[in-house]
Amino acid sequence: MEHGNIHEPIKYVRRAHWQTEALNWLGSRFFWVSAAATLALSIWLVYYAMHFSSAVAISPEATQTAADLIFKLKIGLTVSLLVFGICFSVNFVGDYALPVTLLGIAALFFFAPSWLPWSGIVSDPRVENMAALTSMAMGALSFAGIALGIGAVLYQVVDASIRVRQRIKYGGREEALGKTEVKEEEDEIRNVFFGKCWQLPFCRKFIRQSCPIYHSRRTCWKERVGCMCEESVILDALHGKVIPRDAIAAARYIPQNTRLSPEQKAERCRNCVIYNEHQRHKYNLLLPAAIVLTAAAYIILHEGLLTATNRALRDIDSAVSRFAFTTAESGKKLVDPVPGFLDEVMLILLMLFVLSQMVRLIEFAVFKLKI
Repeated sequence: MEHGNIHEPIKYVRRAHWQTEALNWLGSRFFWVSAAATLALSIWLVYYAMHFSSAVAISPEATQTAADLIFKLKIGLTVSLLVFGICFSVNFVGDYALPVTLLGIAALFFFAPSWLPWSGIVSDPRVENMAALTSMAMGALSFAGIALGIGAVLYQVVDASIRVRQRIKYGGREEALGKTEVKEEEDEIRNVFFGKCWQLPFCRKFIRQSCPIYHSRRTCWKERVGCMCEESVILDALHGKVIPRDAIAAARYIPQNTRLSPEQKAERCRNCVIYNEHQRHKYNLLLPAAIVLTAAAYIILHEGLLTATNRALRDIDSAVSRFAFTTAESGKKLVDPVPGFLDEVMLILLMLFVLSQMVRLIEFAVFKLKI
């Protein structure tokens, strides 16, 4: 029985290692397979758009067969592009250029009906049924772009929500704990929201009684001196040094370190687990403010933002198709001049994207720059 128990953890580690290797292998293969499938299906649809734009009329049965094939290619391209987007996101998770790259790829597909005629790849269809098939082929590319764009924004929202939960719970303590060896006191865990250093976790009770920062009712990050960085505070606590309870008198006992520059002292604070708990509280305050600000902007400025979104989409469409060969079919605009459902969806996605980037900016400012 004991022999089996000894080897059980080893078997579990080997099994977990094998599963991790298998997932990594499958992930890399899916990435290249989806990329190849996306490229092949895109070329296929572009070829059909080019072919039907210059082809002569065909029978209704052949037209229906071609339409069914284009529909299948549309579904295949959408799936392969979404899988590519997922694999691309997993490979480059955390990269600040990831959302812009995915949205750029989505825009390339979405505006295909405009830039394909502009580039001269697709010319004016000669007959009506060929124009319909050409529009279907280019529309399939545009549909896949919309799907990827929605997926990219949703990924950013989910990624931001996961980071938000982690930061709300831990803040920057994980990084700081790697540089500061400290334990919480189980008998008295203090955590006053936006409190001073001695009102937060990791401030140890036996040191607090002899800490001049505590008795002067100040904060260690303002004075650049504290129990996590100055050994004199710890030594005074170990020797039972008596500090006056009067705030003004206690302030005279705050150690003054002249060996370090102000920037070196500030760097100590950035790596302090207590200060990072203070930063977590700051993050918890700024995050709801960003959400409320975004929601208020969407509600109060809704009409103006919707009109601006519609105008921006039309401007982009016009810019891309400026030199396109236009007919009644191939020159049809992607965006109507009157804001509609598409513009509303694009506005919501844009606001979600802006919110996710605001969360990133707050996280960067609070936990990286330590503002």
